[in-house]
Amino acid sequence: MPRHSRRCLLLFVTLYSFCWPGLCVADPVLQTVPPADSAGIQLLEKGDDEGAIKLLRAVVKKDGANVRAWHYLGLALEHRGQTGDARKAYEQAARLGDAWVEAVFLKIGKGDDSHLLRQIHEPLIWALASARKYIALTTKPSKAKAREWNERLQSLRDFEELADAANYLPGQRLVFPAGEVTSRARVLSKPPPTYTEEARRNRISGTIVLVAIFAMDGKVKAIRALKTLPDGLTEMAISAARQIRFIPAMKDGKPVSRFMHLEYNFNLY
Repeated sequence: MPRHSRRCLLLFVTLYSFCWPGLCVADPVLQTVPPADSAGIQLLEKGDDEGAIKLLRAVVKKDGANVRAWHYLGLALEHRGQTGDARKAYEQAARLGDAWVEAVFLKIGKGDDSHLLRQIHEPLIWALASARKYIALTTKPSKAKAREWNERLQSLRDFEELADAANYLPGQRLVFPAGEVTSRARVLSKPPPTYTEEARRNRISGTIVLVAIFAMDGKVKAIRALKTLPDGLTEMAISAARQIRFIPAMKDGKPVSRFMHLEYNFNLY
């Protein structure tokens, strides 16, 4: 079970802007309200899987954005041996985590990063745990699905770590825009991505645009795709971006994290 507090937290989602099927997310606002899923979680902890499933299904039917409820529903279903349904619950929780990240991503680096990241920390904990569960329960995934979910897992991990850091650095800037650094990040090597078999077979070509954090520790993290291509090429570009070697940006004599845009061109000759 992932680390977490038992705070009474629920996420209120306004219905505009970024959308997953059945879910639209704009600016997440954290509110303190009675935890609707607590009764179901308590039943699960007492060994009443059937009772937990009934209550948690009711919670997610009423509040489809409750990531914690989806995660515990997956646990209850898994305990009952309903692996297929459990995997679907975990998948929903993980995709909700993606939606929360998308809702705040482009705002990071423009103001109080710690405030934005603290808002999404709680759901990211459950989304990350659910992504791990989904992968563990998915036997013999296709290459495309394995790439997709391994990248989703890494992305959720990156953002959960950022959000966790925000809890310890309230009010501090975690990612800097280009205009606020003394010296920009300097790329030392940028390995090219490779074509997937599917993309070659379907003769896919074009440009992928990514935005990523070139972190102070010298690693490329928290990568998001602004322009994509099908057949696994986006995942291959992201994988290549993670292999970039660079000297971090500097501010006041210290390494800092900053956003960078990356383009990868795929051409068939």
